[in-house]
Amino acid sequence: MKNNNYPTISVVIATHNSSRTLGRCLTSIRSQQYPQDRVEIIIADGASGDKTREIASGYNVRWIAVDPAKQSAEFNKATGISHAKNEILAMIDHDNVLPHDLWFQNMVQPFRQQKDVVGVETLRYHYDPHASLLDRYFALFGAGDPLVWYLGKADRLSYIYDTYQESGIVKDCGAYYTVRFEPDTMTTIGANGFLVRRKILMEHAQVAPGFYFDMDVNVDLILKGYDTYAFVKDSILHLTGYGNIWNFLKRRALFLSQYRFGKEAEKRKGVRRFGDVSGMGVLRLVLVIIICATWIIPLYDSIRGWRKIRDRAWFIHPFLCLCFVLIYGWVTIKYIFYGNFRKFLEK
Repeated sequence: MKNNNYPTISVVIATHNSSRTLGRCLTSIRSQQYPQDRVEIIIADGASGDKTREIASGYNVRWIAVDPAKQSAEFNKATGISHAKNEILAMIDHDNVLPHDLWFQNMVQPFRQQKDVVGVETLRYHYDPHASLLDRYFALFGAGDPLVWYLGKADRLSYIYDTYQESGIVKDCGAYYTVRFEPDTMTTIGANGFLVRRKILMEHAQVAPGFYFDMDVNVDLILKGYDTYAFVKDSILHLTGYGNIWNFLKRRALFLSQYRFGKEAEKRKGVRRFGDVSGMGVLRLVLVIIICATWIIPLYDSIRGWRKIRDRAWFIHPFLCLCFVLIYGWVTIKYIFYGNFRKFLEK
């Protein structure tokens, strides 16, 4: 196939002190059997203090400096997008690794075959039996949050299932599924190896820094009628780097404190277009909390997974389900009490 038959790709990577994983990420991109003259890599960096820039310098990248006072993963992505010039945007995170050298060829196939496909993701996270316990768990279930998994909003398809399970109008096209979404049926899409037609995104979604959010831009597109996505029967490796379960749970509690109730949540009010878990029906959310707190269904799902892939990582699922119920409950009660107490003092 001639080089000019491949669409051009702008890879956008947001970084901030990303030296631990960036080398593997960039090596996997530059090792692709895809014409490298049709691939630009844009790194939007928020004033890293480690060896991030030194590592990046060996991979022919465009380095974009982001104001450290404003930098965040999504702000950096939006900044990188504003400098992109190619047909396809590939939103690859610094902790993503493309698992084989035909990955780009597989991922652009839906764009080449179907004009109505606006965005493409992998069907699964890559399962590596030699990865850490947590990374194996996240890959096997396709999500890092068990409550979100039971709400049907997992990042990727769990290895429990053999075929696409999420909502939308689904068609099996052999190497990939196409799915037509409504805003309320959209799954968690937009990061960890998400590809999208750049021109459509730029013209029909709010992509300016401060307004760009992974899922929100896809709501923008769906509302404009660009509602068909493809899920390639492939995977992408996500190196979470949590280390151990205790560290993961502490960081998750911190994230919820900041992005559900804290300063970051305040910043995003009036800007976000997608409600995430908070937009779910109350009864459904209560049901999921009961499921996660009682262990019966989570244990059953662990056993189902074990029958597919014999890995003990499945069995931390019931424990994490209970932990997440406690974390969500504690953070919610804490900030309701704090909010009411602050209002009392202000009177």
